[in-house]
Amino acid sequence: LEVPNEEQEDLADLAPYEATMDDVDALSNSEAPTERRGVLLDDHHYFSDDETHLPDPPKRLPKGTSSYQSAWFLGDMSDSGSDSEDAVDHEGDLEMEAPALPQDGLEGLDKATLKEPTEATPSEYPQSEMFLDPSPDDEAAQLAEYRAQRKTEANEDLEFPDEIELHPNVLARERLSRYRGLKSLRTSHWETSEDRAHEPKEWNRLLQVPDYKRAKKQVENDTLVGGVQPGRRVHVHLRNVPLALQQTYNPTQPLALYSLLRHEQKRTVVNYSITLSSDHPSPLRSKDELILQCGSRRFLINPMFSQSGNTPNNVHKFLRYLHPGQTAIASFIAPITWGPVPALFFQPSVSIPGTPLSLIATGTSLPASTSRVIAKRVILTGHPYKIHKKLVTVRYMFF
Repeated sequence: LEVPNEEQEDLADLAPYEATMDDVDALSNSEAPTERRGVLLDDHHYFSDDETHLPDPPKRLPKGTSSYQSAWFLGDMSDSGSDSEDAVDHEGDLEMEAPALPQDGLEGLDKATLKEPTEATPSEYPQSEMFLDPSPDDEAAQLAEYRAQRKTEANEDLEFPDEIELHPNVLARERLSRYRGLKSLRTSHWETSEDRAHEPKEWNRLLQVPDYKRAKKQVENDTLVGGVQPGRRVHVHLRNVPLALQQTYNPTQPLALYSLLRHEQKRTVVNYSITLSSDHPSPLRSKDELILQCGSRRFLINPMFSQSGNTPNNVHKFLRYLHPGQTAIASFIAPITWGPVPALFFQPSVSIPGTPLSLIATGTSLPASTSRVIAKRVILTGHPYKIHKKLVTVRYMFF
């Protein structure tokens, strides 16, 4: 038997060495697998959705974090920044790395994958778009699609005039904010003060004709004073003739001279009756570009069509399309013309420039008026759900 020497009081080691068994620690740290809770009914296992009895998944912890410190970390959030590493799994020999997220940008990618910027390197900024001119075949296809759409709209306007459908993602109070409810379009009072916010900029500079008949009679009386009487031969001397007229002048052909009546150089809202030819292949849309030949003057116009006739409140319904053989009133801003003067309407050729103009409609000048109201009428439509005597339930009308 050993006995203590002079430097020892007993046989205990001064710094005993504790041997640690890796297998024992692994078994102590690991938990026994727990089966899912369930019951057996009719030879079939029914398991519950409660997973509280299952062990928690491992957390992402910085390197060297103890079990006590790990309780202060919530979820996968960590303040360690770029120096943090993922926690080991239950065996302690595998490391997990969180994948890069879209919101991380370039910082979420692996540094090893970030090389010098090239054309294929991902960027946080949106890529620029390059606009190319379409080919002739694409332009022809787009034109055919546009014409087919216009034809469909014209057919719907002829079969269901003024009817519209609201889409589910469009609010009725926003879509119909500029409309007002009228009991009758012909007799209800129209408040014109609400339309002043939408007047054109040049509206206040237009010629105002309160009494057209009286103004026309006064202009005709002014023409009887002075001037050249009909049937008298005179010599005309012209000064400051444009160079283009001098180069194109041909003495063998007649040269027409005309003068304007009083105020005919001033612009106002003019009205013309228009009748679209029954031979025209397609309806004419409002605000389409036309060429007007009225007397000796020619204008390039974009008229608005409205119903003809006189109404007590001077309110006339707007026409989206003028169908072949139909007569309407064309209103636009142009110099005034006194009296009924025949007018011709031509349609410029868009596909083949330089081709002769095609006559599509005829008409006559009417009294100019800035107080004529052209109102666009709409009728909300929907799906009839129930019909009971005089009570109808309609769906999909308001959203």
